Amino acid sequence: MNMKRSVLTWILVALHIGGAGLRADEPGQPEAAERMEWFRDAKFGMMIHWGIYSTRGGIAPDGSPQKAKYTEWYQSANKLPYTEYSKLAKDFNPVEFDADEWVQIAKKAGMKYITITSKHHDGFCLFDSAHTDYDIMDATPYKRDVLMELREACDKEGLKLCYYYSHAQDWEQYDAWHTPTCAFPDKRGTPVDHERYLTGKALPQVEELCTRYRPDGFWFDTPWFNKERKIPNLSISKRFSEIVRKHRPSAVINSRISYGAIAGTKNLDTSLFDYLSLKDQGIPSGKLPLYAESPDSVHHSYGYDARPGVHYRTAEELLGRMAQVIAGNGNYLLNVGPTGKGSIPAPAVKELEAIGAWMAANDEAVYGTHGSPFPWRKGGMPVTTKDNRLYVFTGTGQDSVTLPGISSRVVGAWVLASSATVEVQQRENDVVLTLPKDDEAFMPVIVVECEDNSFVGR
Repeated sequence: MNMKRSVLTWILVALHIGGAGLRADEPGQPEAAERMEWFRDAKFGMMIHWGIYSTRGGIAPDGSPQKAKYTEWYQSANKLPYTEYSKLAKDFNPVEFDADEWVQIAKKAGMKYITITSKHHDGFCLFDSAHTDYDIMDATPYKRDVLMELREACDKEGLKLCYYYSHAQDWEQYDAWHTPTCAFPDKRGTPVDHERYLTGKALPQVEELCTRYRPDGFWFDTPWFNKERKIPNLSISKRFSEIVRKHRPSAVINSRISYGAIAGTKNLDTSLFDYLSLKDQGIPSGKLPLYAESPDSVHHSYGYDARPGVHYRTAEELLGRMAQVIAGNGNYLLNVGPTGKGSIPAPAVKELEAIGAWMAANDEAVYGTHGSPFPWRKGGMPVTTKDNRLYVFTGTGQDSVTLPGISSRVVGAWVLASSATVEVQQRENDVVLTLPKDDEAFMPVIVVECEDNSFVGR
């Protein structure tokens, strides 16, 4: 992961795209709506950052905690040459990995899809690739194709599976873009070398993933096909998009296939992707003009973090963040970083179980909903809609909620999890909802049923 930009930047870009004719309800190409149907309905997914860096958990070679935030950037953060870093593959023996268990954890949390790092920036692959020996089958003692096992487990349980693929960066290859100097101190990539990387590894591997592993989506990252890391090279991005569209036309593609750290570009080709990726752990402060996805995490890194004092966000924190994302017109992709042995850390599992309990009582307010019909900003109340109902997300212990005026007449309101009646005062300019004092629902959602779905417009 690496996208250091504000949510405002994405909103500005989205507004620019919208001005060019692409809006949240108006896909860039006819087949996009069909591709995006499951994705829009799902709302909630699990992201998994896992690789040979997971054996270290952010602990530097000298035993001290790595200072850089992201543990998955272990090689560059600790300035390790490829010859040294690649030795971690011999330590990667995830005997505790159980694809069925991972999928069950996700499913019980209410997640509808999984996005896993098939290849991160370090170049190591979690699948059996014919285009490198730097993969789990050839370079590790484990010698099991975990990606195929996860594909089969997702199929069995009805979850979608998407593949994160770092397409510009690959630190096994000096001829890829932005390979750290430490990886190959005596070598530098040139444009000719870059083309060799593309045709020798990156493009064939994306085709390999499409034809053998049946992706439901691709999550590309850091499209830095130039020195500046700012100006997109759309011709290269298009080569990746064309492979996916040819071999797996049903797969959704994120905007990081072509869009890096730029804003307001006139060269943004919206035909290359299906939805916007917000910044790392970016939670929108308002409704987004285009459909988006927030790649959040259970803690501040994405890879497994064994450093002292790691703060795992609580279920209440995570649910609050999710509410803002789906009310803002997007999906919430929550990352976990399994250990080098292949287990999802217990603190993450604990919070996911609590989220799952909440989802079991409140999923009507999440799946298949639309974003808030009201203008809102940070600190405002997240709201989703479905048919003639509003779903108002509140905090535990909150006494009342005030909404803007609603055009339609409110015919009833209740707490979704408990069915307890909520008192309604509908006035010309606002609607006041008072929760029952004896209701003990955790982070209650208020259902507001109206005569019709004309919620705004007074």
